[in-house]
Amino acid sequence: VSVLLPDKPGELVNVASIIAEERGNVIKLDHNQFVSTNRNAAVELRITMESFGTDHKNSILKSLEEAGYKPRVVRTSL
Repeated sequence: VSVLLPDKPGELVNVASIIAEERGNVIKLDHNQFVSTNRNAAVELRITMESFGTDHKNSILKSLEEAGYKPRVVRTSL
């Protein structure tokens, strides 16, 4: 999942807390401050996580959306 965040303290904790509350398991985080020329506007957080199926994944995404984030599913090619 990719989420754009404001570059300010606490945003990473907010996203991680939402995922934890939904019982998602974070496997890996990638924080890219250079996704935008204006770091204050947005940094990208890519989250690799485990869920218990499609409904659980959708529940996590919905919770992120309800918190004001715009998660985007990113599929990696293996």
